[in-house]
Amino acid sequence: MEAMAEYLIKIEDFPKILTTLLKEKAVDKIIGAELKVDKKSGNIDRFTVQPKLAEKEEDVKDFPLTPLIAFGYARTDSASKYLHKSVAGAMKEKVGLIARPCDTRALIELAKIKQVNLNNLFIIGIEDRGMLPKAAREMRSIKDVDATKIIKEKVGDKGLIVKMEDGSTKELNLTVAENCLRCYRKIPVVADLTVSDLGIPVDSDEIILKVYSDKGSDILDKSGIKKKTLPDKEKKAHTDKYNEIIEKAKEKRAKDLEEWEKLSQKEKIAELLKCTMCNTCIRGCPVCYCVDCILQKKRKDKNIDKATYQLTRIAHVADRCVECGNCDNNCPQNLPLSLYFQSLNESFKKKFKSEAGMSLEDIPFRSGKAISQMELEKT
Repeated sequence: MEAMAEYLIKIEDFPKILTTLLKEKAVDKIIGAELKVDKKSGNIDRFTVQPKLAEKEEDVKDFPLTPLIAFGYARTDSASKYLHKSVAGAMKEKVGLIARPCDTRALIELAKIKQVNLNNLFIIGIEDRGMLPKAAREMRSIKDVDATKIIKEKVGDKGLIVKMEDGSTKELNLTVAENCLRCYRKIPVVADLTVSDLGIPVDSDEIILKVYSDKGSDILDKSGIKKKTLPDKEKKAHTDKYNEIIEKAKEKRAKDLEEWEKLSQKEKIAELLKCTMCNTCIRGCPVCYCVDCILQKKRKDKNIDKATYQLTRIAHVADRCVECGNCDNNCPQNLPLSLYFQSLNESFKKKFKSEAGMSLEDIPFRSGKAISQMELEKT
């Protein structure tokens, strides 16, 4: 995708885009976000972002944009997963959502199997470097930072950079998801608008907004947001940081997959045997869409073993895995699930020239149509 226009806007103005979507009836609902509130103390937990379905303008006026960019939705939720399960994939309603690049790839795959209607979506993409899914847990061990005093955050080179109430900034050694560090596809595949903090300092009150469609341009104009064309200095900082992240991701991906391929099949199966069949990976997978899951039934009936459970799941979704890492990030046993899928995806690219989630025109290579074409080519 190539942007039609690039701007700087105030972060505090971002919710005006969402309210405009509802006000102009461009969408019926928005999959928004809200921060968790601790029931005992009443304090806001900035590290735990929950999806929130909004139908009224007041429901999106306080949108936690920077926490969503840094941490993503908590636990097994993602924008694409929540869209599918909460509003039936926007098959009958128009829905707005804020989506990470991997979310948009999942939307492509879901659209191919008629689980999502892309025509009914207004997508605001996030051009990000990755997220910190374990930040809430890791913050408990950091005693010299009062988490209730944090007012802004962004993912940095060493973990998380935060801005405090007093204006000071701190860099915290928190864990960026390994899957994100190996990801070289940081731009959404489909979007009307995107936002990004790449190259923007944490103490800035601005964020980069890019326009990718006429729909996006129209809503932006109607929102009345004050915007300025992205200055050359900020554009260079943004582009340089993006290119740096992509190069590091490609290097890490190559190195990690090379190490992974050195393991024997026995060693890889041994990792799968750590599985407890808790179903967390299934619940978090954005391209798992079956209403009745045979694996969960077999698990309940106790007629499947751990390795078969995982191997069946891998075989079931491998050709449409969009490498979101949700299975890996949420696995209580820390199984290297993203490495299983990424290694398979590399093979699929070489053998079938196929990369899940990149185009609606791609024919899934396990589909009847693809198999028929291969048979014709043989003859």
